[in-house]
Amino acid sequence: MSAKPLLLLDIDGVLNPTTSSPPPGYRTTEVAGYRFHMSDMHRDRLGRLLPSADIVWATTWEHAANESIGPALGLPNCPVVRFTGNRESDTWKLPYVERYAGERPLVWVEDNLFSDAHHWANERPSPTLLVQPSGAVGLTTQHFDEIDTFLTQL
Repeated sequence: MSAKPLLLLDIDGVLNPTTSSPPPGYRTTEVAGYRFHMSDMHRDRLGRLLPSADIVWATTWEHAANESIGPALGLPNCPVVRFTGNRESDTWKLPYVERYAGERPLVWVEDNLFSDAHHWANERPSPTLLVQPSGAVGLTTQHFDEIDTFLTQL
């Protein structure tokens, strides 16, 4: 198993702003039959993070992310957090992320994080950074700078 920290990535609301009019710097394309807003900045910045973290898809796209989104962003085939059960808690992905992450340090980039996720992150013995972009804006250069700083300090 890798010693690098995990970088858990959601897609919709993070790499694909959930708005009909994305912010400047995005182009709209079709991916797997869906309208997708893509940013070259994401491609560049994620590529620079590859040596520092193991990128893992934490998205309802699951394995489809490797078939469509990953190649468009220049990413290798990445592991996937599987979401196979109930969606009952506030941050419904949390039990799956917690199980997947184990004790590894991590950055979790997700637009739908609630107090349960923040409490979990604060109580983890391993370094944990939650990054919560606005779903209508997606991941920004400021978020990437925060991720870079966190990973550098590990």
